[in-house]
Amino acid sequence: MRPRVILNCAASADGKIALSNRQGLKLSNKEDFERVHLLRNKYDAILVGIGTVVEDDPALTINPKFKTADNPLRVVLDTTCRISRTAKILDGRSKTIVAIGEKTKVNHLPNAEIIRCGTEKVDLPELLKELSHRGIKSILVEGGETVMWSFLKNELFDEFNIFISSMIVGGKITPTIAGGEGTGKVSDILRLKLIDAQTLGDGILLKYSKSNN
Repeated sequence: MRPRVILNCAASADGKIALSNRQGLKLSNKEDFERVHLLRNKYDAILVGIGTVVEDDPALTINPKFKTADNPLRVVLDTTCRISRTAKILDGRSKTIVAIGEKTKVNHLPNAEIIRCGTEKVDLPELLKELSHRGIKSILVEGGETVMWSFLKNELFDEFNIFISSMIVGGKITPTIAGGEGTGKVSDILRLKLIDAQTLGDGILLKYSKSNN
C-alpha cells in the first residue's frame, strides 16, 4: 500500500508556473504561503523533482512562524544525480532522500541517503513502496511540471490542490502545471472531481480528487 499523496502547486490564471524563460515566479500570495507551510506540518515527506531543485533551490522546510512539527523528510527525484552538493535541500535541517537510477554513478552526498529505483527514470510506484516500508504514510508533492504529470498520468495521488493566482503569464513554451508528453487521445484524458473551491486573498484554491467515472 502506497502513502497518501497530495499534489500541491500554484499557477497563474492561464496555468503557467514560471516565466517563458523558465525563471521562477512568485505565484502564491501571503494566504497561500501560510496554507502551504501549515500543510507541511501535517505530512511525513515533501517530494520534488531535480528541475525544481536546480531552478529554485528550495529548502523545503517549514517556516518557523508556522512550525508546529518537525521538518518533513525531503525527497528528490534525480535519475542521473545532477543535484549540487551545496543545494539547500542537503543542509541537514531534516533528512533528505535522493532517488536515482539503478545504474547511476554517484559520489557521496552530504546529509542525504540514496535510493536506487528505475533506469530511464525513477520508478514512482517502486519508490512509493520503498518510502512506505520506511514508515512514510503521507507525501506532499510540490513540483515541478514533469513530476506533477508523472503522478497525474499514473494516478498516483489522492488529492490535487491548485492555487490560482490573479495574473496572466502567457507564452506557448512557458512551463505549465503538468508538463511531460501530455495526452494524445481524448479517451486517455484524466478526469478529476472538484471537491472544494475557496478564495484565498486575491486568488482561489481548487481541490480535486480522481473522478469515479
